[in-house]
Amino acid sequence: MPFQTLKIFATFLLSFAILAGCSSVLRDPTKSSQELLQEAQGYLKVNNYDDARIVLVQLLEDYPDSKERPTALLLRSEIRYREKEFEEAKFHFKQFLRQYPAHPQADRALYLVGMSDFRLMDLETRDQTHARAALETFERLVREYPKSPYRKRVLQRKSEALDSLAKNQLEIGKFYFRTSSFQSAIPRFKELLSKYPSQKYEHEIIFLLGECYFNEQNFDSAKTYYIQLLKNHPRSEFVIVARARLRQIR
Repeated sequence: MPFQTLKIFATFLLSFAILAGCSSVLRDPTKSSQELLQEAQGYLKVNNYDDARIVLVQLLEDYPDSKERPTALLLRSEIRYREKEFEEAKFHFKQFLRQYPAHPQADRALYLVGMSDFRLMDLETRDQTHARAALETFERLVREYPKSPYRKRVLQRKSEALDSLAKNQLEIGKFYFRTSSFQSAIPRFKELLSKYPSQKYEHEIIFLLGECYFNEQNFDSAKTYYIQLLKNHPRSEFVIVARARLRQIR
């Protein structure tokens, strides 16, 4: 056998061995949709995503109208989520919700849509698209599924998404403040107070508004925010400076 032919044959055998080693699952056309679903669920319990995916694909292809199909679609989407393919997971969960809006696990699908965006949040960038999307989804879940078992987790994640948005906007406002662009910083800080009330950064925002107006020599407005800080956040780290400013103004 010529050397080149031997080389091709060896490559074929190696490729076959690699493919065979990827999965221990063989397609069994005799299995029912229920059996296939149970098999896939068993693989998922031990985090064997590759074999679970193969079995779910068989179920979806061989039994397109079975009652197990919605659950199979949901599980296939969850595999993508568990593998941290969050953009794909979000797309497939949304597709599931469009097809089966009244499914008993629709709230779980919606929760994982929100969690996909939540996992994609990036505080370090100005683009808070995913934080806003996660917040909208969490608010929808709380509104549409008030008795959902995911409600408690959603409220916690909602708070974290709000915190991310507030922190990001605060950093932008502080950039304007550091560069003495007070007229750009003021509306940013005011928007923060109105859109994200009672956030943990509130005391700092109030203080920075006072500082912006103080530097603009608008002392009446500065005084308003310094007094608000002393009244609402008497233990803030900015109280000492605020009192000093008030003495200067008077």
